[in-house]
Amino acid sequence: MRKRIHVSQLRVGMYVEDVEIEGEDRTRRFKPFLISAAGQVESLMANRLMTVVIDVGKGADVDPSGAQDIDRAAFDAQLRAVFSAKDIKEARECVEDTRPQIRQMLAHARIKASFASDAASAAVERIMSAAFDNAGALIAVAKLKEKDELTFLHSLAVSALMITLGRSLGHGEEDVRVLGLGGLVHDLGKMALPDEILTKPGKLTAEEMDLVRGHPQRGYELVSHVAHVPKPVLDICRYHHEKFDGSGYPGRLAGKKIPYVARLAAICDVYEALTTIRPYKRAFSQAEAINMMMNSPGHFDSQLLSAFVSKMVISGTLH
Repeated sequence: MRKRIHVSQLRVGMYVEDVEIEGEDRTRRFKPFLISAAGQVESLMANRLMTVVIDVGKGADVDPSGAQDIDRAAFDAQLRAVFSAKDIKEARECVEDTRPQIRQMLAHARIKASFASDAASAAVERIMSAAFDNAGALIAVAKLKEKDELTFLHSLAVSALMITLGRSLGHGEEDVRVLGLGGLVHDLGKMALPDEILTKPGKLTAEEMDLVRGHPQRGYELVSHVAHVPKPVLDICRYHHEKFDGSGYPGRLAGKKIPYVARLAAICDVYEALTTIRPYKRAFSQAEAINMMMNSPGHFDSQLLSAFVSKMVISGTLH
């Protein structure tokens, strides 16, 4: 039986059938192999891939005693070790306050194929307020995601990351508001995808991958139907999966041809995904996530990634 898993679930004894690297030449033949040493796991994790396909008939399966069971008590203890009770309470209040607005935005996209701009704007205002003095706690609280909260909390967290990064780079509040809105709606095009594709445990077919890779354009078209949406928001929707070396999608743009805001969004989107705790996987630690991103040549704007590390990580804003 073949199964698609996150690279964080790899361990010695697994038989790797295939790897999935965005932008790779699919005419290249991948040679399956059995992981026999920890160094092979580290080598795979150091490459710019998020998932691999294993064959559990030829090797080990995902460890049932691993990250599938989220230890909420341990998660809460980690939060309390870093943040005050007041900061945690305020962060969770922001999550609850924005939940109906973000869910309304997502539901409108899925059911009505429309953009609930008022709900999105109201959510961004609340996130901006919470992130002003409490960004680290807000982003940390949003790391723990149940299946039915995944899209909602990912949208919120990327928005908070964009807001905080924009402020750290010296942007004015109106530009920060635009960055926050772009972060909130960046994956809205995924709402048109069937759940069975978004949650499929096995390898996606070529046709399914084409559907997934169409979500930036679909999100752009959906949001652009609303009058007066700032162009940077549309650029984030459309280009957040472009890569600096031109291997991304949908336009295979390279370097500075990728809009600045989309280069910021690519960093925030990937960092948030890597450090997320889900029922089926552990989160990468901050150090692991940054190491993977720094060792993914061609994926990100290296200058902006260095700024993210300096102003968001080394500064202690993120934990």
